Amino acid sequence: MRDYLAFPPVRGVRGAVSVPPSKSATNRALVLAALSSEPVELVRPLDSEDTRDLAACLEAMGATVAASPRGLSVGGPLGRPVGAEVLLDAGASGTAARFLAALAAAVPGRYRVTGGPRLRERPMAELVAALRSRGASVEASTGDFLPLVIEGGTLRPGLVEVDASRSSQFVSALLLAGAAIDGGLSVLPKGTAVSAPYVETTIETLAAFGHDARRDAGGAITVSRGHGGPRSYAVPGDWSSALPFLAAAGIAGGEVELTGLSWPSRDADARAVAVVEAMGVSTGSVRSVFRAGGPTGPLRPVSVSARGFPDAVPALAVLAAHAAGESRFRDVAHLANKESDRLGALARILQAAGASARAGEDELVVIGPRRALPQAPRLPTFHDHRMAMTAALLSLRSPGGLIENPRCVAKSYPSFFRDLETILLRG
Repeated sequence: MRDYLAFPPVRGVRGAVSVPPSKSATNRALVLAALSSEPVELVRPLDSEDTRDLAACLEAMGATVAASPRGLSVGGPLGRPVGAEVLLDAGASGTAARFLAALAAAVPGRYRVTGGPRLRERPMAELVAALRSRGASVEASTGDFLPLVIEGGTLRPGLVEVDASRSSQFVSALLLAGAAIDGGLSVLPKGTAVSAPYVETTIETLAAFGHDARRDAGGAITVSRGHGGPRSYAVPGDWSSALPFLAAAGIAGGEVELTGLSWPSRDADARAVAVVEAMGVSTGSVRSVFRAGGPTGPLRPVSVSARGFPDAVPALAVLAAHAAGESRFRDVAHLANKESDRLGALARILQAAGASARAGEDELVVIGPRRALPQAPRLPTFHDHRMAMTAALLSLRSPGGLIENPRCVAKSYPSFFRDLETILLRG
């Protein structure tokens, strides 16, 4: 039986939302805290399916993870005695799978890294090749997909090259593993890196945990293990979770106040704020409150490269569906390798809602405004949390629209629909 959520009519948005903590920052902090010699309190970490799966895998590797007054207390050391194979099930999290694979090669033990059906289809070959080039023992199925069986403690220090053209997570995984081995790693990304700002987030988090991370003139990033980490680490707010609320103000009209965010921010998806503004949504920040207001005129189409903020594309695409004209989101081929094939999924969900959209090899084209439909649409989500949020935004102007499998938002933002409901003006 399929699970659907129906949206009644909306006449605007008004209210405040406390944005959840960053999934990206929480995942990096969990790994680095698990490598610490003393427990680290993670203040306000994200509690979601992805972060729970990663935390459970780190516990299986030897970490301690316990509730603390302000969040979680996490500490090491990592590593298991040679013997029984330890199962590391990353669920649906590509970030967790890639971080765990590199980490497993760096610490003692024998590990099987696996995940759900979609995760077993997502790219791992570039990371596997990089790990093997530094001596890591990695057994994999054809194509180097999950599951992987990894002999821990076989990763050697030194220079490692990795193709980052399909995912920057390969680079981040190696950087985190560099903090786990004596001598560290120098990671040289090859190809045109996608989602490159996330690598900068990894470097900043390494530094916050006391590790030396620096980039040389040739582009290599060298990580050396530190010995004096923090007692606590405050997880920042999540811009990828904030963007749907900015888009909601642009689509439905009204004003939204967001708390829990840093502005200005070096977060990858914070870069999409400039695109939201270019489309006609007003934004601004006063005393730690970030505001977004509806456009004073019609929304405007855009043509932009979204290579650095792929998770923002779904919200931007819905804004484009309500603009008059053609919008192009370029350099987004890597969206096909996400929790769903997001290029194809976005085109299909936009079409189901009455918009004109097509997915190319490396771009998404949306032509607005969307047409009125004779009946309420049924909007597929492809078991993808970002697609469920996309469906919610499309439903703001599709009274009675049915959103399939809305519970999949639990992967990154379990309270998304509840928070969205608090700002919707009905009647």
